[in-house]
Amino acid sequence: MKIDKNIQRFESELKIIDRPGMDKLIAYIRKSDFYSAPASTRYHLSCEGGLLQHSLNVLDALRGILAPGEGRVWEYHTAGRVVCTIPDDSVTIMALLHDLCKTHYYKISTRNVKNEQTGKWEKAPFYTVEDKMPLGHGAKSAMLAMQFIKLTNTEMYAIWHHMGFTEQGADFGTVGKAMEMHPVVLAVHTADMMASRFMESESGNKEIFADMPAGQEAAGSAAAPASDAPQFEKAPPLVPGV
Repeated sequence: MKIDKNIQRFESELKIIDRPGMDKLIAYIRKSDFYSAPASTRYHLSCEGGLLQHSLNVLDALRGILAPGEGRVWEYHTAGRVVCTIPDDSVTIMALLHDLCKTHYYKISTRNVKNEQTGKWEKAPFYTVEDKMPLGHGAKSAMLAMQFIKLTNTEMYAIWHHMGFTEQGADFGTVGKAMEMHPVVLAVHTADMMASRFMESESGNKEIFADMPAGQEAAGSAAAPASDAPQFEKAPPLVPGV
């Protein structure tokens, strides 16, 4: 994971969006711990720069779900029909800002770990949660973004409900209605799950996703061919011999 290159790509993706306040939002992100924070405490990208990498991964996954339309527009298809169209700017904003809530959220602590080589107990760092702005998750991301830029209704709903039905205490009726009104809510949630479940390990991107496109030119382009190595570990058969 190359944090400097990720920062350059993250900011270049946002800077091409012509929206009042974007410069102030980028300045806020620079002053926060967004670029150094992990994406989680231990599950995916629990490492320095993990949150930044995850945000870019969600953008790449979301662009992979959507189909390029005419002009700077993306289409979300279901059963061969277009259920919604989304401006390119919105795709970038929804993906890159969906986890803005994780700024000022993690801290580094230490715990005793036994050194298997020496047999001695040593202090080892690990991430834990210390939420300095307890305003929720998706809702917090939307509120923080709206301190600097104006979000469209679709952007607000997608960021607010990007956890889908997995949000702790989620109101299934509310989330479901949001997806019906703005289908891209489901696409953003799916991209988030794809990134965390398929693309990422604790310390970085999985091998097949280690060298992702470096910039905006990736929009709408075909995915890089997979290597000959297995992409994912296969589960053992449930029935012997099958």
